[in-house]
Amino acid sequence: MKTLMKILLLTSVFLLALFSCKKDQLELKKTKDPCSCASEVSADFVIEESSGGFIGDLTETDTILKNKWVYFTALEKDAVYKWYIGVEVFTEHSANRYFDDTWVGSNIPITLVVKKDPNSTCFPNDDGYDSITKSFNVSQYPISTGVPFSDVEAGPIEGMYRVKSSHLPDSFDIEVNITTGGQGGNLGRYFNITNYNGFGDSCIEQSEVKGMNYRQIWNYPPTGYCDNLYAMIHNRMDGITEMKMSWNGDGGGFLYYYGRKIN
Repeated sequence: MKTLMKILLLTSVFLLALFSCKKDQLELKKTKDPCSCASEVSADFVIEESSGGFIGDLTETDTILKNKWVYFTALEKDAVYKWYIGVEVFTEHSANRYFDDTWVGSNIPITLVVKKDPNSTCFPNDDGYDSITKSFNVSQYPISTGVPFSDVEAGPIEGMYRVKSSHLPDSFDIEVNITTGGQGGNLGRYFNITNYNGFGDSCIEQSEVKGMNYRQIWNYPPTGYCDNLYAMIHNRMDGITEMKMSWNGDGGGFLYYYGRKIN
């Protein structure tokens, strides 16, 4: 009899806790702010440089290399758009334009006007209209003589970096330099990287550049050179440098390095 009473008592406590928990969850759902995920109509947009041709890998930026395509993409979806890029007007969600070397040294303003039915419940003062102007610079880079095995001035993507990765206990330095030339006198651009794995290994005049933006660079997929090195370096808009590396013997998959440029 005592055992039965104990079982009934424990069951009652469990059911009480269960229903109390469900009641609390319902109360939380009822009191959740319905406007917590809402926002006013915004004309904010991102500026992205294409790594090559009409379209390639895109890098958010405030400066581009000369002779590049640039994409402008609105963050607001399902709206009416009007872009003002020089004397041209675009009405798509994302616009683009090519900037050749005649624009070198220019700060180019881009204006976006957005119209959309506002969320008048959450934002009674929102008129559904917004306008933002941003600008970006066209740099003088890359600068190259075109002579085999000559140096290329590629801008701030080149230099010395100090990074940290999960595969080593301490930070280490990596140096990046871009040249023309390479295996067999090929006049392509080559991605020279010193101490790419933190163990002192380097890849010089072997790994060809696949794509290069002002803030980001990639090499071609592994071709047998440099222990099948794959490398990507990105100087992000927030000031942090991110690198993505893979080579034979790295343990499989990609390793991510984070750090900053020191020279």
